[in-house]
Amino acid sequence: MIEASRLNVRSVVAISLLVLLGCNPPRPPSAGRDATSRADAGPGDGGAAPTATALRGDPCAVLEPAQRDLVVARVGDQRLTLCDFTRRVNVPNPYLRARFNAPEQRRAMLQSWVDAELLAAEAQHQGLDREPAVRRAVTMQLARRLEQQLREEVTQPTVTDAEVRAYYDAHRSEYETPAQVRASQVVLATRAQADRTLAELRARPNDDALFRQRVRELSIDNGSRSAEGDLGFFGPEGGNGVEPEVARAATALSAQGAYAEVVESAHGGLNRGRGFHVVRLTARREALHRSFEDEARRIRARLLRDKYEAAQEAAVRAVVTRLRGQTPVQIDEAALAAVAVRVDPSAPRGPTVLPPGLGVVGTAGGAARP
Repeated sequence: MIEASRLNVRSVVAISLLVLLGCNPPRPPSAGRDATSRADAGPGDGGAAPTATALRGDPCAVLEPAQRDLVVARVGDQRLTLCDFTRRVNVPNPYLRARFNAPEQRRAMLQSWVDAELLAAEAQHQGLDREPAVRRAVTMQLARRLEQQLREEVTQPTVTDAEVRAYYDAHRSEYETPAQVRASQVVLATRAQADRTLAELRARPNDDALFRQRVRELSIDNGSRSAEGDLGFFGPEGGNGVEPEVARAATALSAQGAYAEVVESAHGGLNRGRGFHVVRLTARREALHRSFEDEARRIRARLLRDKYEAAQEAAVRAVVTRLRGQTPVQIDEAALAAVAVRVDPSAPRGPTVLPPGLGVVGTAGGAARP
C-alpha cells in the first residue's frame, strides 16, 4: 500500500507539471509499474499516447521493436523509454506537436519529466503521499481512469431504420409546428388604466425599457410580470398562460413592436378575474415542417449517441454494483448528519456541484448529477 501511494503521488506531481507545460497529463499507473510498462497503457496514461483518430495510429509503431525499450532517462528506479517519450511528444494538438520538432523543446519535455520525478521522490520522502488531500487526489484519478477505460471498452451500438422512424413519429411535434407569434403584455385591473398605459406606450413605440418598467409597476399578472411581460411563442388558440383573447389579438398584428387595442379577458386578471391587456407583438415564427427524410440522419445520430451513452453508463454501473457486493461498505448516518458546514450568508447560492469527471461513479448512492 505504501509503495502504491509513493508511485501515485509521483503521478499526481507529474500531472501538475505536464499540464503547466501544455502537455497531455499521464493517467495514474497501477502500483509497481514503471514508465516502460506505462508506455503501453494508451491515451492519457504515463505514455500520454494520442488517440488513433488524432494521429492515425500509435506514434510508437514507427520505432523498431528493439528501439522501443531503450531507456531515454532514469531518475532513481524510474525509467522513461523511447516508446514512452515518443508518445509524449506526439500529442494530439498539432500546434503543440510541431514544437517538439525543435531539439530544445524535446529536451525541455524530458527535463520536465525528470523534475517531476525528483519532486515526487522528495514529496514521498517528506511523507506528503500520506496527506489526506493527496490520497483523495490519487483516488479520484484512479476512479476517473477506470471509468474512462470501462467507457472506451463499450461497443458502438447500431440503430435500425424502424427505430429512426419510430422516434420521428413519436416526436412529430418537434418537426411540424404551426405558425406562431411572440408577444408581451401589461395586464391592468381597469379599462381606463389600460387605455392610459396603451396611449403612453404607443407614444414611445421603441422604448423597451419603458414597457418593462410599466410591467413591473402595473401588471397584475404574476406569471408574465416575472418575465417582464414576455409570453413566449404561442399559436392563435393561446394556452400555457396566454388567454385566447390575447392570442387572437397578437396573431392579428402584422408589424413587430405594434400594439393591439386593449384586450379584455374573462379570466386573465387578478385571481383569474377580468383583466385588461396591453399587448405588444415582439416576433413571428413561420410554420415549420421538416420531413422524415430531412431529419432521418440527425435522428439516427442522436439515437446512436443516446444508446452509446446509456451503454457506457450501464457498464460503469455494473462494475460499481459488483464492487459494492464484493466490498463491505458502511455509512454512519448519525455521523453524516453531524457534519458541520460553514456557510457564508453573502455567498451566492447555486446548484450542487459534484467532483467533475466521475459520471456514474460520481453519482453512486443516488446523488443528483450536476
